[in-house]
Amino acid sequence: MKYHTIQNDLKKTCRSCLNQEYGLNLKPKDCLYEDYPYVCQYCGEVKNIVNDIRFRKKMLFPFL
Repeated sequence: MKYHTIQNDLKKTCRSCLNQEYGLNLKPKDCLYEDYPYVCQYCGEVKNIVNDIRFRKKMLFPFL
């Protein structure tokens, strides 16, 4: 999966929804978060929103 595929959902989606929506296996250490919790666009709950992905190689090689 390419990074630009999910780039539109960053800054408005929580990590668990990104994992579920795109079939990823992101861990908390793999993500950079917004300063304050916001409402996730998918689940509608107030959670920490992913601002960017720290290890983009996880996007291309999810088995690592």
